This record gives sequence, C-alpha cells and structure tokens, in this order.
Amino acid sequence: MPTRAELDQQLDALQDRLPLLRTDEDADFDFLAFQQETDALRESAAPEDQEHVRGRIQAMLEQSGLIPSDGEVESRR
Repeated sequence: MPTRAELDQQLDALQDRLPLLRTDEDADFDFLAFQQETDALRESAAPEDQEHVRGRIQAMLEQSGLIPSDGEVESRR
C-alpha cells in the first residue's frame, strides 16, 4: 500500500492533467480514464487514507468544473 505522501504525489499528478473546464470549454477530457485512475488510487489506499483520497478527488472535480461545489448546489436551490 502506498503511503499518504505517495498517494498525494499521485493525486497531484492526476490533478495537473485535469483541464480547467471552467475556463477551457473546448478541453477534451476522458472522464472514463480519469475514473479508472481514481478507482485504482482508492483501491490502493489504506483504510485510514480512503477519506483523504475521496476528499482530494472531490476537490479536483469541483475545482475543474466537472461537478458543482456544495456552495454552487446550495445557490441553485
């Protein structure tokens, strides 16, 4: 199992490859490939790191505009 530091390195590398869809609407993004990579990271993480990995992935998706943030969801209600 990778250490927390190793997981963070992998998550950082994954985040660096994400397009900023909020600013680049023409970005070509393979969500299936992203999901496969995140699934592999989650599966490799120790139980005590699962929530950390989940939270980092959630933040990546929000920051890239792939999913709305909690604040955006609330403002739409």
